[in-house]
Amino acid sequence: MNRRESGRREAISTITDEFMTRVLPRSVVLFVAVMATAVAFAVPSTAVADVPDSAVGEGAVHDGHPRVQSRLIADVDQATPGDSFRVGVVFEMDTGWHIYWQNPGEAGLPTDVNWESDDLEFGPLKWAAPLVFEEADGQIDSFGYENEVVLFSEVEVGEEASDQIEIEASVGYLACEDACVEGESELSRTIDVGDQTRMADPQIAELFDAAVDRVPQPAEEVGLETRFHYETDPLDSDQQFEVVVEVVECDEPGDECRRPKLEYDKFEHAFFPDSHSAVDVVTTGAADHPEVADGIVLQLLAEYSGGDDDHHGELISGVVQFELADGTILPVHLHDELSFADDMAAVQPVEFPSFVELVDWDSADSAPGGSNAPMGGDSNILLILLMAFIGGMILNLMPCVFPVLALKVSSFAEMAHEDRKNVVAHGTAYTVGIVASMLVLAGVVIGLRVFGTEVGWGFQFQEPHFLAALLVILVLFALNLFGLFEVTVGSEGLHKTAESASGLRKSAWKGVLAVVLATPCSAPFLGTAVGFALASSAPTIIAVFAMLGLGLAAPMVVLMLAPGWARLLPRPGAWMEHLKHFLGFALVGTAIWIVWLLGRQAGVDVMGQMLMLSGVVALAAWIWGLVQFQPWTWKKAACVVVAAGLVAATAMVVLPIDAEPPARQQAQLDEEIDWQPWSEEAVDDALARGRPVFVNFTADWCLTCQVNKENAIETEPVYRAVADYDVVMLEADWTDADEDIRQKLAEYNRAAIPFYLVYSPDAPDDPESLSEVITANTLVDAFERAGSGS
Repeated sequence: MNRRESGRREAISTITDEFMTRVLPRSVVLFVAVMATAVAFAVPSTAVADVPDSAVGEGAVHDGHPRVQSRLIADVDQATPGDSFRVGVVFEMDTGWHIYWQNPGEAGLPTDVNWESDDLEFGPLKWAAPLVFEEADGQIDSFGYENEVVLFSEVEVGEEASDQIEIEASVGYLACEDACVEGESELSRTIDVGDQTRMADPQIAELFDAAVDRVPQPAEEVGLETRFHYETDPLDSDQQFEVVVEVVECDEPGDECRRPKLEYDKFEHAFFPDSHSAVDVVTTGAADHPEVADGIVLQLLAEYSGGDDDHHGELISGVVQFELADGTILPVHLHDELSFADDMAAVQPVEFPSFVELVDWDSADSAPGGSNAPMGGDSNILLILLMAFIGGMILNLMPCVFPVLALKVSSFAEMAHEDRKNVVAHGTAYTVGIVASMLVLAGVVIGLRVFGTEVGWGFQFQEPHFLAALLVILVLFALNLFGLFEVTVGSEGLHKTAESASGLRKSAWKGVLAVVLATPCSAPFLGTAVGFALASSAPTIIAVFAMLGLGLAAPMVVLMLAPGWARLLPRPGAWMEHLKHFLGFALVGTAIWIVWLLGRQAGVDVMGQMLMLSGVVALAAWIWGLVQFQPWTWKKAACVVVAAGLVAATAMVVLPIDAEPPARQQAQLDEEIDWQPWSEEAVDDALARGRPVFVNFTADWCLTCQVNKENAIETEPVYRAVADYDVVMLEADWTDADEDIRQKLAEYNRAAIPFYLVYSPDAPDDPESLSEVITANTLVDAFERAGSGS
């Protein structure tokens, strides 16, 4: 090595040491300080707003923690008789949790705030414009709020008020994340009465001002003109009808035009029907207005949902949101009075305005102005593939791979002066070897998934023995990363094959060898990937493993093309072991989750048994690690026998697992419905007695099942229909694996839930199957058909 090269390497080493010992620690401290300051300023102002203890409530307890806090606030501390002020409830939700708007959409329950005071007259509750939440894998759209929202009313103080005004608020809500939990609180506080008004803390005023900005304003009050066009005049309340809505700011160009753009993620979410609307509305199109300077057009499909007696004064009503040129979000309330026919003979078709033919309606693939493209599955797949690629690159940092990375680069250095095409060809062959090896692993995973699909979607989470085996594997992987023992791979033969090969075949075999050498460190990654892949489609599995291979190959290929870059690699050191240990703790977290699932599936006793077995397996792995690399002597043999004996003795005690699930509390279901366990015999017995039968195929882990149960099944219309038609209500609980339930689903080509069957005694062999997403009306109609034999 010449002196110049030695000096260069010494300079790089000095700079690296200086960065790691001085610059990086200071940067980390500065970063932490900046983030702490940002978090401090990011905390909502309500966190320091002073309210009495009686005005604070918590609810929606999940996993032992309340997920929603509610607080009763007022923008005055003292008021005078005849005065006006605002009172509101601040809802703060945990990250990932949300509550619902006045119209919750296809799922959920509306948030409820009821005011009470002897000295105040309350105005209507002011609702902020909602967000859209896509639940049950995008099958259900609901409307609500996350993080924080203030719902408020304007009040007027009575002339007879004196001393103090007592204000009470009863709040109720449904909070949802992956699970949904109801919450309620009783809030109260007092406001002094005096000869002058005294405003509350400025932070409270800021809260109310921000809340006012989120409340939709009538279109005419914010300078927008609305024009509603219907396909018939008058309307037929028994039929769906189309509506075209114009929202116009400027017919002609001018400086006063704010150029509002309709704000939404996809056109179905452009219009939110509120609780005042007498029709259910689905948005079928949205576009810029083709004949005015500034305006938009909505296309709606509406269906009457009110009563049959009196249609006078009924509305189509809802909310849209605009983004102005300065970035301000403007929520707007649209409404129009509907005219329904008393005599269907009076219904006459009406042509829509001619401009409708010119409208370039939005579709699911685009948004007005191109700025609000919808989010779809493609972006999620791309994110998964990106993460797989990064994961493959991370494998190069593992202790069993990284130290030999530079050596591998040097083995290719002999090509540095060869033709560029030849170098690229060898790099491609090396990559093909890695990717081919990964695709072999993908094939194994696909085989496992095909087997899993045959026993029902989600089967692995229903089977306690599967969970127990997965727990032990995760514990072993974690201990391997912690260094208690090593996973060795007999790669000598493969190494000889690679060295004996020539040309491109040699490079390809080196790619295969790279995967094998990475196995001791990549086993935990691949084990986790297998768990993920069991819930993915075959093309996704292939793509993920291919990207994992490309990530593993990428650094080597880059260094092959530019060998000089190898000197920039950080030196092997303790940091690699720290990274390895950190990843071990990630696997420990996964193991804790598996233990919780075991407790849910098979009870606390089984959970304790598997913790015992995992502890003994960990002890055995430690004993093996002590003697793993010692020569075979009687001492090593004795250690192996002791380790194996401990595992075997413990397994004999705790295995096989008693998979009987803990008793489930059927009494928790609403007492209005007398649920009975499902069986074929129960169905036959009920039908023999001439009673219709409803079968609810459900599970604790099925979010859509719980949403349907809360908002469709356990509702007053269904309670009445069950009583009116004498329906027998059966529940097929698939929370735990049940072969009879699986076979019943398979009869109808189903492998997933929710699923619903309605039997009629007049056609016992031909039950009606309902869709996954149901409403109360769906059930009532089905019960009526089953009860009447139609």
